[in-house]
Amino acid sequence: MLSIVKGPYLQWPTLDSVTVMWETSVEAAAEVSVWDTQPVHSGLNGRARTLEETERRVTADRPGLIHKVILTGLSPDTSYHYRARSSAGSEEAASGLFPLKTAVAYETPFAFAVTSETGGYGDEGIDRRLFARIARYRPEFLLLVGDAVRRGNDYEDWDRFLFAPGRELFAHTPFYLCPGNHEEDASWLYRFTASPAPQYCYSFDYGNAHFTGLDSTRGLSYRDGNPVPTGAADGCAPGAAQYEFLKEDLRASRAVWKIVFFHYPPYVSGDYEVEAMRGLCPVLEEGGADLVFNSHTIVYERSHPIRAGRLDGQKGIIYVVAGGAGACPEWFHPRRAWHTAQALAVPHFVQVAIAGPRLELNAIDEEGRLFDTLILHKPG
Repeated sequence: MLSIVKGPYLQWPTLDSVTVMWETSVEAAAEVSVWDTQPVHSGLNGRARTLEETERRVTADRPGLIHKVILTGLSPDTSYHYRARSSAGSEEAASGLFPLKTAVAYETPFAFAVTSETGGYGDEGIDRRLFARIARYRPEFLLLVGDAVRRGNDYEDWDRFLFAPGRELFAHTPFYLCPGNHEEDASWLYRFTASPAPQYCYSFDYGNAHFTGLDSTRGLSYRDGNPVPTGAADGCAPGAAQYEFLKEDLRASRAVWKIVFFHYPPYVSGDYEVEAMRGLCPVLEEGGADLVFNSHTIVYERSHPIRAGRLDGQKGIIYVVAGGAGACPEWFHPRRAWHTAQALAVPHFVQVAIAGPRLELNAIDEEGRLFDTLILHKPG
């Protein structure tokens, strides 16, 4: 029987496009209907009214199991509604009606959320509660900093730890996933996401911010429980492909805010710190990065501003470990390191709001309690 087994979910929003993805139980044709919407004072729970006469249908190139339909020709910072449909022979499966929104213009404030470890340590219950809490804060998009699943090569894990718990959130909130070690560089990672080739590293602009995602697991392997550089050509070590990509990517950006995210943390006062990743710090500093999000250690930790391996309150970078869905207080070392500003081991996510030269970061636990705040200002 034809049915939708994952999604629909949103990927890769731009000023004039959004990608809609879903998976069906059998090979099928795929189509998305998209409508302009009009806010109303009441009706449909006060959300919006679909303007039926504006319906547009966009069809996938070919039948398949995992569907990707790119909606183009949209207007910036504009809300629409969409419905995904698949058909195979006489059977048809259709999703509910969901909202989507294009990326905001350069001068427009926006907010995004960050979490991780839904599979690395979380379980379906924690994951579902965390995604529901994130939805209440209505971010424009979500960064998942690796270990979204427990075993990337296990097909069932992608539904168990990610798509089932996040079904409602992902239907209207796009997510970006950078690989962690639990993703195992599995083919499912690349089939279920829509970032551009090579997919494991990429960058995008949103509002006045520039985001760069890397695969820090390339070029490192674990030996006797410790990460050891392998010298891989596509790794993050000096001279490797992602090192050069990051250098050029940050150099070329003129965004007000530069935010980088990858799985292995260069700085955390707990187990699973990966000091080899500090080889990227000179590139991050030279490129003007403001914030770096990591995971792997299943805690929350925010650093003091760091530059050249020292405290620098003027030009330092803030490193945030957002090991969100789990809580391993036993992984913390008995005392904080010099670079630790705040740290707590609870299931959590991070909400970041950017308005021109002001950035506000809030760390929120699964019950909605605020436990850390950071405010940054750019000079006028």
